[in-house]
Amino acid sequence: MKTVALCHHYSLTFHGGGERFLIDVASQLIKTGHKVAIHALPFGRRPVKTEGLPREVRYKENFIHKIQDADVMYFIYAPLVHKLFMGESPKIGALHAFVFLNELQSTEIRNMGYVNFLKGFGFTKFASKIYFDKFRERELRSFDAIHVINKEAIKILSGEKQVYYVPNWIDTSRFKPLEEKNVRFTVLYSGRRSKGFSTFVEIASLLETKDVDFIAVGPDLMNTGNVKNLGFITDVEKLVRLYSKVHLLVYTSMVDVFPLTLLEASACKTPIVSLPTKAIRGLDLPVLYATSVNDFAHVIRKLQNMWEKRREQYLKLCERMRLEAIKYDAKEVFPKFLDMLKEVASLS
Repeated sequence: MKTVALCHHYSLTFHGGGERFLIDVASQLIKTGHKVAIHALPFGRRPVKTEGLPREVRYKENFIHKIQDADVMYFIYAPLVHKLFMGESPKIGALHAFVFLNELQSTEIRNMGYVNFLKGFGFTKFASKIYFDKFRERELRSFDAIHVINKEAIKILSGEKQVYYVPNWIDTSRFKPLEEKNVRFTVLYSGRRSKGFSTFVEIASLLETKDVDFIAVGPDLMNTGNVKNLGFITDVEKLVRLYSKVHLLVYTSMVDVFPLTLLEASACKTPIVSLPTKAIRGLDLPVLYATSVNDFAHVIRKLQNMWEKRREQYLKLCERMRLEAIKYDAKEVFPKFLDMLKEVASLS
């Protein structure tokens, strides 16, 4: 295998989890001596440069792609649009989006009716869910192999052909503590508004009189109540320094498959509290769990008390976070991803 085509239904300038993942895949492949081309649809395009993409990578945005020189094609799956990438090479379909793995989501999402789902997540995600639920078998058989990034997804796809489980990875030589923790107890929200920002604001309002700082980073957030918005941070070193300084990441998302944010924070020795979804439990990180706004507030108070009065216990938890995150280091995980590409490429 010499050449890999990475195919995506969003512009890399969107800079969400999927885009960051593909940029990292391309970087790792270049390091191992492979040629890489990224073919993207121009949806979600932002007027910014594509950050972090090696110059050796060929990047093309168009509505239709004819791919002729690849040994294997890797798709972040989306219904129908994968047909806009035409080529004869073996194909891998990767299930990264929550709408295709309903069983991994929170109870509220699993039990949500179509009307509420449409209101909560918009027409595109609603249509994707309906289409995949109806034509799942046919869609998955369009690919020579399926890639899942959460081990819990294997159980859902047990009847499908050639399913590979390879989790996301991080570079723990970059994501590591670079700063001491703030003196004042600091709680962080990291993500888009749709990932539970309104819940985070509710949690913060319950603790408004406490000696706690609440900060948030994301592309579409705002200053509200006692939550300070730091904007959208794409610079890795700035992000690492922020993770290092805060005492707790509050992760309020009800929908996920493999949130890279949790690995990044863990590698920087930052404890996490999250909803107890199968997606989060499937990461096997020492995460604290909460099921309501009051529960989240209780965990924050508990960790604040630990930081202020039982510092050694708090620091042991921080060490555990990094110890578990190291299991997802690129040096450990990427070779498995590369083996998957090679095995599927050999089918041609």
